[in-house]
Amino acid sequence: MLHDSSAKRRILVTGAAGQVGELLTPLLRESFALRLADIRPMRAAAGDDVVQGDLADPEIALKAVTGVAGVVHLAGLVASRVSFEDTLSANYRALLSVLEACRALEVRRFVFASSHHILGLHPSDRVYDEASPILPDGFYGLSKAFGEAACAMYAMRFGIATLVIRIGNADPQVVDARRERLWISGRDLCQLVSIGLSHESLQYEIVNGVSRCPSPLFSLDSAERLGYNPKDCASAHHAPDFRPFADLTAADGYNLAGGRFAADPLPHPLRRT
Repeated sequence: MLHDSSAKRRILVTGAAGQVGELLTPLLRESFALRLADIRPMRAAAGDDVVQGDLADPEIALKAVTGVAGVVHLAGLVASRVSFEDTLSANYRALLSVLEACRALEVRRFVFASSHHILGLHPSDRVYDEASPILPDGFYGLSKAFGEAACAMYAMRFGIATLVIRIGNADPQVVDARRERLWISGRDLCQLVSIGLSHESLQYEIVNGVSRCPSPLFSLDSAERLGYNPKDCASAHHAPDFRPFADLTAADGYNLAGGRFAADPLPHPLRRT
């Protein structure tokens, strides 16, 4: 493990002020020097670079990407009751701006935080792998389908080695039995990100981002082929108020892969929520 920050590769972490960003950045600092980017204020540590601004602005994106060896793109609007219009800037334009900056500046490593909500309308009675048909549970999940396609295009056209991680649930603790089937710890997610930033034969791959889970909803086969070896088990990280399946209702979406995101009403696509 490296300890001299001057010897570390600097990577960009977008969405650094978000829940997953704050979970990952302390762990990533152990191996990488960080540049943090978000539209909101961020918690920076000594040695971090900070770029605050809207990554949908190509100039902000170029500033954020300049001089880094790789990008971990976590930025985006995450919610169940969002319209297509809500997601346009954060989930479409910002991603394209960052990818285009990577192309222009010849940054060759990219990790994209996708989501299990890309498969959210599938029933929860089976295990899904990366080849399962896309079935988004809302406009957030739909934006991740776009994101995966955009990353594939830039990876194959411009040689940007890209790992797409379909994150399950990255809460600090497991809050219910549905999410126990797709939870991921911070250190396991950090391991996947590190694989995306360093795997020698990576071109474009999609993996499911989950730890060891009882009755898993998502397969780990593709991730394990890249060397992933999850260290944590969801059943050992229950929240004090953990809700078993018997306490879950249709409103929780217990019978659908996307849970509440799949159970909530779909907003009108063109009206802001």
